[in-house]
Amino acid sequence: MDIIWGNVSEVLSPELLKLEVTHQKDSNKEDYAQTEQIYMKSVDIFSIPENPSERSIDVVKENLDGRFVKCEIENKDPSGNLVAIVSHSGQGGY
Repeated sequence: MDIIWGNVSEVLSPELLKLEVTHQKDSNKEDYAQTEQIYMKSVDIFSIPENPSERSIDVVKENLDGRFVKCEIENKDPSGNLVAIVSHSGQGGY
């Protein structure tokens, strides 16, 4: 599974965010752009509900806007968004 890290630059909806990619796992199969749109298939962050229907854009913004996160990429959707599991990540060890 490919992994990228970066700072959330914009929360577009309760499921979609814009990520400024700062790091990529050396063994990734794909190369990722400096800015990627991420569809959050799953969220491993305690303060954000796992179920997308229970999330609000305000809660997602409060917890992710400007934050450094880890995205485990599963695939791309038909719109070109990266489908990922999103979690907080320590700055030092990614």
